[in-house]
Amino acid sequence: MPKAKGRVLITGGGGMIAGKQIIRRLLSTDTPITVYDTIFFPDELEILQQDFPNGDLKVVIGDVRDHATLSNAMTPDITGCIHLAAVSRVLWCLENERDCEDVNVRGTKAVLEAFKGDWFIQASSREVYGSATSFPVVEDTPHNPANVYGASKALAEDVIQRHVSDRQETGPLHVILLRFSNVYGSPADHRERLIPAIMTNALANRPIQIVGGDQDLDMVNIHDVVDAVSLAVNRLEERSSSPQSDKTSDIETFNIGTSASTSAMELLRKIFAITNSSSPLQTIPGDARFPDRYVGSTVKSSEVLGYKARVTMDEGLHRLAIEYLGETIDYLEQKLENECTDGGGYSVADLLELDGCTGTLAANVDDQPLYAYRVDAEEGALPTYGWRDEDEPTSWQFRVQPSQGKAAIRFARRLEDGSTDYYEALEDGRLLGSQSDFLADVDPISGYISLAFASSGAPLNPSHGAKVKGNEFRFRVTPFCCPGKPAPWPFFREDPLASAISDQRRETVRHFNASQRATLCQRLQDARDVAQHKLARLESYSRPIVLEQAPLPTGAPFEWRMRNLDACTNLCDHPTVCVDTGKCACAQAACVPRPRFPFGSHANLPDLSYPSPKIDWNAITGHDPDVLVDQVSKSSWLNVLRPGARRYLSRFPDFPIVNLTKLPDDVQTHRDHDPDEYDRLQTAWHGCFSADSVMERGIKLLSQEYTDQSLVFMPYYPMTLNVNEWAMNALEHHLPADFDKTRMIVPFTFDWGRCNTVLHNLYRVRDWSQPPPLLDQISSWQPMGDLNSPCYYMDQDVVIPARTCLQDKLRETFGDMSRVRPSRQRSVLATFKGRLNGAGSSVREKVMCERPYKHIEPKLVGANSLSVYWDRMKPGADYLETIGDTVFCPLPRGTTGWATRTIDVIYAGCIPVLIGDQTHHPFWDMLDWPKFSVQIDDDELDHLESVLLQRYTWEDVQRMQTNLMLVRDAFLYPTEGDMEANLSDRGPFFFALHGTALYRMTRYPT
Repeated sequence: MPKAKGRVLITGGGGMIAGKQIIRRLLSTDTPITVYDTIFFPDELEILQQDFPNGDLKVVIGDVRDHATLSNAMTPDITGCIHLAAVSRVLWCLENERDCEDVNVRGTKAVLEAFKGDWFIQASSREVYGSATSFPVVEDTPHNPANVYGASKALAEDVIQRHVSDRQETGPLHVILLRFSNVYGSPADHRERLIPAIMTNALANRPIQIVGGDQDLDMVNIHDVVDAVSLAVNRLEERSSSPQSDKTSDIETFNIGTSASTSAMELLRKIFAITNSSSPLQTIPGDARFPDRYVGSTVKSSEVLGYKARVTMDEGLHRLAIEYLGETIDYLEQKLENECTDGGGYSVADLLELDGCTGTLAANVDDQPLYAYRVDAEEGALPTYGWRDEDEPTSWQFRVQPSQGKAAIRFARRLEDGSTDYYEALEDGRLLGSQSDFLADVDPISGYISLAFASSGAPLNPSHGAKVKGNEFRFRVTPFCCPGKPAPWPFFREDPLASAISDQRRETVRHFNASQRATLCQRLQDARDVAQHKLARLESYSRPIVLEQAPLPTGAPFEWRMRNLDACTNLCDHPTVCVDTGKCACAQAACVPRPRFPFGSHANLPDLSYPSPKIDWNAITGHDPDVLVDQVSKSSWLNVLRPGARRYLSRFPDFPIVNLTKLPDDVQTHRDHDPDEYDRLQTAWHGCFSADSVMERGIKLLSQEYTDQSLVFMPYYPMTLNVNEWAMNALEHHLPADFDKTRMIVPFTFDWGRCNTVLHNLYRVRDWSQPPPLLDQISSWQPMGDLNSPCYYMDQDVVIPARTCLQDKLRETFGDMSRVRPSRQRSVLATFKGRLNGAGSSVREKVMCERPYKHIEPKLVGANSLSVYWDRMKPGADYLETIGDTVFCPLPRGTTGWATRTIDVIYAGCIPVLIGDQTHHPFWDMLDWPKFSVQIDDDELDHLESVLLQRYTWEDVQRMQTNLMLVRDAFLYPTEGDMEANLSDRGPFFFALHGTALYRMTRYPT
């Protein structure tokens, strides 16, 4: 165990190696520690303090290039320094070479100059050797780095060498350089690193991306690394205490690894086996900047330090999987305790709080929810009332008053002529005398209510003929809007309609007792059981651990064994995000990962991360168009991509080879006769679906003769029902008999995408509309990305933007970025106006509600003084003027073929507010949506303004708007006459074709 005679400074102490490992090792021997880092998460610090309540631990937040803060941290009692602070990944260094060198070289120099102690440990890297030619590599092998990361580590070693020579005059310094192999094994590691990325995605059955796949690397476990650091501390303490220490400085260098290598394919196969994963595997072309083979000699570290790698690769992977599963189980149990144990507690008082609210009334009929409705009467007749199953039920106003310990309730509806109508019903056995006054009581556990006729006390029976107990709680009221009333609204979270719409993909039977909260709690329990079962299986392994190697995925997307499952719930604070019940498929989430790398915002930029220029967005006043333009000019579009897409696109690949196949002869003849009907972009309503024509004309510019490597684009137009005929024509007459149908792309730009239907009702689509079997294998380009229907296949289909009829007007109004108003200068906090129809009608009604917010003390300083406009435009302004002056624009879900609003608000610079996680928006798999949008859950809509005001700062918002501007061209199609822009711009065509290329590099477990 390491024991230092004085305080030890650990730079980079919040990272993987130190954060949960070296700090613990030193605290366990009562060594005083000062941790210095740009990031140290409070919850992780709290755990350390709980585990070592008497430990002497100081935490200083600062950059190693900040001389003042660093100097203050160097207290006189510090005798040793473990220098871990660095840009520690090759990829991060490649994305900002200047900053990488500045942190790793200038930062090391700054620490050395400020440090006055006796000994110093430098965390170096095997990357200083580059692409070695003989193995195992010994310590005296000359530096020959293959990339900027290796070069920066080599230069840092040179800085140390010079510093030691210079310091001879002021006192000796004992230094050990530890050249680590690839370190793995900590759950606190960056999730983008090789093993954490593979392991966490494998546990969640999400796609795993690997670059090249030919790597053969020395992987060393974190526990062996901590042993090496401990041994180095002991040796340095011994040398600094020896009689010769006051005379001679020295530097020793040691490789820290395993003296063995593991191939990437072996690593993958073992992780697939230990996690029993159903993850697809995506293999993108290799990169020569990453040396693909290394084995380091540990003879010297063994002989001098006594170091020996004790954790085999199999043991290390086994330990890591157990730790991830343990974290998951702890999280799920805590979540269940916090979210699912309140036990009801409902009363009539809750019902009385709903007076003046609007929402639905549902009845339990055969365990299904039927909703109260009114059908307008024809002239001379009376309206009719009843109960039916639907996804856009009638919304009633609740008029509730106390009455003899119960609630007197009426269900009112404002008619178009301004009059008020009330829901009416007949008592059983009566033909006349409909009544609209009811008495309600509330079940204290479930929150369900009973309804009885106020005049007689007889129970209301929604299914005539069935016997009903006098006090049966067989109704549910769900408020959608309580104008002017602060949240929470009683029963709001228990909406059975929201659950029926959002929580299933193919379920055709609705359940009366459903709610998103109940669904979540059941899924949390199921996921805990699954994780416990997996953990028990791993803990039953015999020692020594020897892992099997599972076969790698080889199937096509349509063969994926997860393909037809419901989408799992995603929770951003979950260790692996996905709540895996074993009966669902984990989908790509809109989560912001914990930022363990502090300089990510400076990737792909020429500037340094320190000192970082700060803009006081709260202080900006007036209209200064240069503020946003300037920020965009200092940012990179590559930083607004998801990691996998960034790795691929940062190398600027060519478009894949593509062939435009032919239409049937009769269609081609008609098209030649009247091309405008097919190609000319319109501004009438049907023109909004002409994205298919734009994409086809882009393909036409690239089209080559078919080869067995070609993608094949089949033209297709909405509101036609002969897609099977067109596909069969291409397969029979223009493509070889052995053509791989997964290479075919078909654009479906109408409402329901590949379901190819115009049905209005989500339930009917689930019941009756399925993609034609022939098209199960193809890749669809479609605006429909809803996970709650059978019409979208995630990880196979590419979600493209709808074509907005306003695209020319948008370019005219906002095309010059200086005309896009920065968020801080806008006068409207949030706005939405939309029709209440379709499956999205209920969530739209929830959004368009006048909630109190002016009293909120915001994190978004001053934003509670901004206006909100629900179901109307800003006074004196049209639609584009309103969204161009709005900070946040909610995008309630619905049939996405019509959702051109998404494109409008993005181009206008309004931050999209996504409701729930059941829709994949355009290029969801490539664009990092959390960097330019916000997501709130359905059950947060009763305090929507509060979420927006208290969750974000102006700096957060302005960064999102900047990112929005960097990728907004991805959402707008070329104008008529400029189809060549498909090839030159980073527009919809660019992302759709490259997204398809990435899917072609992906194989699926069957």
